[in-house]
Amino acid sequence: MKLKLTPTQNLCVGFLETGFELIQVDDQFFFVKGDRKQKVLPKTLDALVNRGALQTTQEGTYELSDEFKEYRQQMRSTEEVKHIRH
Repeated sequence: MKLKLTPTQNLCVGFLETGFELIQVDDQFFFVKGDRKQKVLPKTLDALVNRGALQTTQEGTYELSDEFKEYRQQMRSTEEVKHIRH
């Protein structure tokens, strides 16, 4: 897994982490939560899959991969330790 993400890829991960649902309408993808809607390009989703951050489910939807969730949890724990030490 390539862990370094672009700002756009990080934004997409943030949408998923904060409860946005990723939906497809025709050939376009959107993050949706309530009345908020943000378009995302298929190539961005493909890049996130290639980097190991997203995986596709059997239903064909996208979700954060278990490996990526573990990585994010480790990063948060490391950041908490850094804040405590300073």
